[in-house]
Formats: sequence, structure tokens, C-alpha cells
Amino acid sequence: MSRVSIKDVAKEASVSTATVSHVVNGTRFVAESTTIRVKQAMKNLGYTPNFAAKTLRSQKTSTIGIVLPDIGNHFFTSVVKEIESVLGEQQYQLLVGNTNEDIETERKKIQAFISQQVSGLIIASSAKHYSEIAWDIPDDLPIVFIDRLPEETNQSSIVVDNEKGVQMAIEQFIQSGHQNIGLITGIHSLSTTKDRIKGYKLALAKHGLPFSTNLIYNGNSKFESGYKGCEHLLGTTNASALFVANNLMSVGAMTYLTENDIAVPDDVAIIGFDDYRWAEITSPPLTVIKQPVEEIGAAAATELLEQIELGQPRNKPYRFETELILRSSHHNHK
Repeated sequence: MSRVSIKDVAKEASVSTATVSHVVNGTRFVAESTTIRVKQAMKNLGYTPNFAAKTLRSQKTSTIGIVLPDIGNHFFTSVVKEIESVLGEQQYQLLVGNTNEDIETERKKIQAFISQQVSGLIIASSAKHYSEIAWDIPDDLPIVFIDRLPEETNQSSIVVDNEKGVQMAIEQFIQSGHQNIGLITGIHSLSTTKDRIKGYKLALAKHGLPFSTNLIYNGNSKFESGYKGCEHLLGTTNASALFVANNLMSVGAMTYLTENDIAVPDDVAIIGFDDYRWAEITSPPLTVIKQPVEEIGAAAATELLEQIELGQPRNKPYRFETELILRSSHHNHK
């Protein structure tokens, strides 16, 4: 059985999660009738607030926790490397937790880090809403979200302009003569996926091309999604070009094309997301949308350190631009 959350209590009591939080922590006046209803809901559901986590926050340590959805993704390992470098200069140690895109695992990793008295958290969350992971997080704990931004979040965030990045890729295809452009993307509920789909739609609309859900394949951001997505779109549509929305899926798509003797770009053109050395040595070299990985990692670490050391507000958004790296995989349509 999954643990009862503050969201469950709010639903049971017909109030907001913020109201439940205020009742639990005594941080704001709540009408007596509402307080009684919330406490009764807590009792009915067997919900027990984690006051221990809040107490532990008074015991500052020199450790930072980072929660990642997939440590096997080169993007996240590269970001962690930069974060660790910046934190190390300030004598902070980094604890890494991998969730495999599972919300319950993410909650457990966060709880474990709090119990270890971390001074702050950096999170690439798999949650759609912040309330899904919020109930055990003390109000005064410094937090920075990277890459993905759950809804209802007011903490600092480090993201890229995914919408604009995908627009650049799709417009490059269109300029190369393609009109039927497939999109292989990640988990639909994530902010990154939503922004990339929005950029895809905007680019098509700008050039008067119709949008079709048949040309979108939603995967799980892993190798097999790129492989299966490529197989699906080429088998069920007349797509002449594919945009693949992360590095692991790009490898999967290229693997499928190679195994099935589908020539790139003569038979199908492809553009990937994220730029690493392997993209330069594929056959042909892969055109990509590049994220500023080092800048993302450095900004995340610096923002968290400012919150810890200087008491900076927790709602500072950072948005970095992406770059189109032209190689040979997107050439003109026949």
C-alpha cells in the first residue's frame, strides 16, 4: 500500500494542500471548523506528519542531495559532474539518488536525504505536481529544480527553452524540404515534454503545416523508446524526418535505422536533442539541439549555495538558450 500523502488528506477534507500544511505546521490561521475537518481526515486516513524531518533541518551539514530520474542518461551525469565540481570548491559533498522515473522512489530518496540532514536538495523530478513530493519537505529547506519543473512549484529552477529549441529543429527540417515530420518524445506529463510538443506545433503552424497526433510517439526517454518510436512512426506514417527529444532515444532511433538498412538522411532525416561526442561520429554525424550542460550544472549549484549561505529567495527562475548544431543527418528531402 502506498503512503498516505498530504494530497490525499486535502481531497478527503475538501480543502487545498496548502490548507492542510497550515493546519499541520501552524503556519497560518485556519478556521476552527476547517481545522477539525482536516484533522478528522488525517485520522480517517492514518496520516502522520513527518515532524522529525523539520527538526533535523536545524542541524546543518555540508552535504547536498541530488535526486535524478535516470543516472544512466548522459545529460544528467554531465550535469552532476559540474554540480559536484562547484559544490566541492565550497567544501560540500554530493549525495546522488536515482529514481528510475518512479514517484514513490523519488519520495523515498527525498525522505532519506532529509533524514541525513542535507543542507539542500537539487531535484529533477518525475512528478507532474509539486504536491506529489512536497509533504515531507521542510518549508525552510533550500531546493533547486533542474530540467523538469512540476506544476505549482515556486522554488528556483534551472531549465532550457525547450519550446524554442524544438522550433529550431523542426524549421530546419522544413527548410530542407520536409513536411511530414515525426516527433519521438518522453513522458507526456513532464514539463519538458509539454514544452517540446508545443514547440513542434508552433513550428508546423508557422509554416502552414497540419498537426497530427499520429506523427507523435510518446516514450519513456530511454533507448528502447527511441528504437520502438522510430519503428512505429516509419511503419505507420509517411514521415520523411524524425526529431528525437533526448540523447538516449536518439541512440535508440539510430540503432533501429542502422539495423534495418535505412539510410540517413537519404531515406529518413533525423535530428536529436543533446550533443555529445558520439553524435559527431555516428554515420552520418548527427544534427542536434545542444543544451548548455555545464552552465545548467553550475547555475544549479550556485543558486543552491546562495540559498544556503546568503538566504536568497527560493523562486529565482533560470532559462538557458539551446543551440542548433548542424551536421549531416538532416539533409534535403528528395
